[in-house]
Amino acid sequence: MKHREHRIEASALRFLVVLMVCIAPCLAQAQDRYVGELGLFGGGSYYNGDANSTKIFYENHLAFGGLLRYFINDRGVLKLDVIRGKTSGDTRNFDNVLPNGQQAAFEQSFWDIGIQVEHNFLKYGFESWDREIKRHTPYVLIGPGLTAYEHWRGNMLAFNVTFGVGYKFKLWKRWNLGFEWSMRKLFVDNFDVVDNDSKILNDPYRMGHSLLKNNDYYTCAVAFISMDLIRRKSRCNVLR
Repeated sequence: MKHREHRIEASALRFLVVLMVCIAPCLAQAQDRYVGELGLFGGGSYYNGDANSTKIFYENHLAFGGLLRYFINDRGVLKLDVIRGKTSGDTRNFDNVLPNGQQAAFEQSFWDIGIQVEHNFLKYGFESWDREIKRHTPYVLIGPGLTAYEHWRGNMLAFNVTFGVGYKFKLWKRWNLGFEWSMRKLFVDNFDVVDNDSKILNDPYRMGHSLLKNNDYYTCAVAFISMDLIRRKSRCNVLR
């Protein structure tokens, strides 16, 4: 009788162990999976164009905004961001000479709204049963955007393409901290034209411009903090 009871207890114990092994991944996944994240960021913005064709991180100004991310999968992310920034430039700070020895300077404030696809190089998340998931990852991003700025003849709206790199890590289960550097390529050459004196910066060498050449850029280098939102429901297929 006792041997039978021991066999029953051993069988029950094995069943419980197998059951826990089966459902543990589902439980762990349910704790760490979220739909997306919401965050704020701040840093600097600078300009590259006819009034600064070579230097990076030159004449930096405050840039700030917010972001919303949607997790496509462990490595793919869709991001919406809104930026308020400022840029400036002065041809007198550089050796290149404009036609007829003209000089020009400008300051330009802008709004930027963009949608980018991010690719994480590592599976990103908090500690989990999945050993491939890491609490940190570098990533790259690319996507379209719109830039609103002031032209000397009125408000302007221009398309841009954003591309850049970043790095993020988990502070805690739902909190993320990261750094991002992204460049916006505009499809216009008048981003640096704010008055009659700076209109020379719109195609100063009369070379014309196209989608690929002689356009203005601005860059944002920021730090962000974000919180994961809305726990994603997980389904355990092991027990089906």
